[in-house]
Amino acid sequence: MAFEDRFIDNSGVRIHYEVNDDAPADAPPLVLMHGMGMSTKDWHSAGYTSALSAGFRLILIDSRGFGQSDKLTDPADYGRPQKVSDVIAVLDDLGIEKTFYWGYSMGASIGWALGILAPERFHALVLGSYPVIPLPVPDFDRARWEARAKIMRLGMDVYVTAMEMDAGPLPDYDRERLLANDKDAYAAQQLANLDWGAPDEDIVNMTLPTFVYAGTKDRRNHEPAKRCASLAPNASFLSLPDHTHMEAFLAADTMIPHIRKFIAGVQHAP
Repeated sequence: MAFEDRFIDNSGVRIHYEVNDDAPADAPPLVLMHGMGMSTKDWHSAGYTSALSAGFRLILIDSRGFGQSDKLTDPADYGRPQKVSDVIAVLDDLGIEKTFYWGYSMGASIGWALGILAPERFHALVLGSYPVIPLPVPDFDRARWEARAKIMRLGMDVYVTAMEMDAGPLPDYDRERLLANDKDAYAAQQLANLDWGAPDEDIVNMTLPTFVYAGTKDRRNHEPAKRCASLAPNASFLSLPDHTHMEAFLAADTMIPHIRKFIAGVQHAP
């Protein structure tokens, strides 16, 4: 299994992605998009790439602001059209007309946007642990994102300390992952969320086959993600009992059989 690092310029923004070009010739392409504060590295470390590379041509993308992609500091640079265009630009660079897509957390939010704004480029979507942000944006979420941005701009070490004061010590994996981020780019991402809201009508009109899942202990995302899945006409939903937000991502061994079955079903559908 060999992954090649590549970069593209998308309207002046440098986007990093990885692809396993040694995949079987008939392997379907599958985009993997990480969550906020993460990068392509997390798909490797959680075991997804080693398990999936024999059956798929994997395309791992660093979302703008994270990993090796450009770090922008204006929230306006992180809107839905920009994030969607980054994924499409990678597909165009590879000459891929249509692909499967698996996004987790922020990657799922981007996936919902892809299904709404660019459905013609995807066979199906797998969306983990994040809903479509509603309109109007809930006051609690607005206050949370604005507060996070203020703390992040003081330094990622300050942000991590604040998290640990609230919820107790973070696992070493989570702490190191967060500290690796650019504070101003991460803050900009938080504020950009304020403009990511979409009406229910957009979800109802999203007809791509979609597999949505979330952990039952992911208290901010489980029920909203389940609700969005109920609105999308070709979506299904899987609850992961007793899984928190991060535990659902780390459950690669649990999720991969479900996703293989889902993708196979889409491939063999009339």
